[in-house]
Amino acid sequence: MQYFISTHGARKGLADTALKTANSGYLTRRLCDVAMDSVVIEEDCGTEQSISITSIIDGGEIIQPLSERILGRVIAEDIKDDDGKILYEKGHMIDEDSVLKIDELNLSSLNVRSPMTCESTYGVCSKCYGRDLARGHLVHRGEAVGVVAAQSIGEPGTQLTMRTFHIGGAASSSSEDNAVITENAGQIKFSEDIKTVVNKD
Repeated sequence: MQYFISTHGARKGLADTALKTANSGYLTRRLCDVAMDSVVIEEDCGTEQSISITSIIDGGEIIQPLSERILGRVIAEDIKDDDGKILYEKGHMIDEDSVLKIDELNLSSLNVRSPMTCESTYGVCSKCYGRDLARGHLVHRGEAVGVVAAQSIGEPGTQLTMRTFHIGGAASSSSEDNAVITENAGQIKFSEDIKTVVNKD
């Protein structure tokens, strides 16, 4: 009997893998079509515009610190220490060593270059894009960054279709929380007519 009941889930899993993988593959193809023109065409577009990056905070808890978000970006302003001495000049790409020093300054936000504010006529420039994550240096001219972005979006889509929740992709950075954890101790009082669900265990 249990064997017969389990056959529904098995068949549905096989059908999902066969049918819905094609849908996510088609999504990747369409994303590549619209993003294929985004190519690194020059070293520096010379823009003075930037975006301000801050830590991602949810409910008083830091989800992603500023240091993680600015790694590999090019700064759009001079970074000074507490004495007013310039640590890093405008146009410097932030690497692992720079992040450690910036962490010590306890900055709340930082202005960095971004592809959204790039003023290149076609595509983007190296300074606005930032680091080539595969090689660890500033991205070279001719790199098809639009296709890389499209594939980064499409890859977790295919994995989620097959219900393979592997951690480490571009989209699945963390699993959803199923519990509320407080930082402070205390007591919670419920009313007497509260409705509850009792587990069999």
